[in-house]
Amino acid sequence: MARRFSRERILPVAAECDRESKFPMDVFKAAWEIGLVNPGVPEEYGGAGMGELENAMITEQMAYGCTGIQTSITANQLALTPIKLGGSDAQKKKYLGLLTSEPVMASYATSEPDAGSDVAGLKCRFTQHGDDYVLNGTKCWITNASYARFYVIFCTSDTALKHKGIAAFIVDRDTPGLRVGKKEDKLGQRASDTCVIHL
Repeated sequence: MARRFSRERILPVAAECDRESKFPMDVFKAAWEIGLVNPGVPEEYGGAGMGELENAMITEQMAYGCTGIQTSITANQLALTPIKLGGSDAQKKKYLGLLTSEPVMASYATSEPDAGSDVAGLKCRFTQHGDDYVLNGTKCWITNASYARFYVIFCTSDTALKHKGIAAFIVDRDTPGLRVGKKEDKLGQRASDTCVIHL
C-alpha cells in the first residue's frame, strides 16, 4: 500500500514540490486517511499500534517517491515517540488522540544553532515558576514547524549538567512566546518544510 501510494500520489508531484520548495498538504491528508501517518500510536489512543519495523518499511517505500515529502509525512512519528514513552496518560489521550482524530502535524525540536543534534550541548533553557515552565532559546532545522499543531521541545535546566539537565515539553502552537521563524532554503529535501522556532 505504501509503495502504491508513493507511486500514485508522491512521484507525480515530487519534482514540482522540490523545485518550488513546497509541501503538498493534500498528499499528507491522503496518507493520513489510509493510515500511513502516525503508525506507532498505540491502539488504545486510536492508532494502529505498529512497531518500528513497520514504520521503517513505510518510510522506505514513501521515500522511493520523494525523501522530502516522505520526511514531512513521517515526522509525526518522531514527535509522538517521547509522548508515547514518557507522557502522562492525560497527555497521551490528548496529543496521540489528536494525531489520530484529524490530519494534523507535530514537530520534534532538538537541534539548535550551536548544538545541531548534540543534545548535551543544548542552550535552550527552561525555568520553573510555580506550576508553569518558561522556555527561552532557539531551535533550528525543525521539520514541519510551519504546519505543526504542537511541538515536543527539548530544553535544559542548566547547560553545565549536559544531558542530565534535559527535559522535554509539549508546547501548543498558540502558546504565547512561541514564534515560527524563517523557512530554510535547502539544497535537498526541499519539499519538506524546515524552519526556525523562537521561544
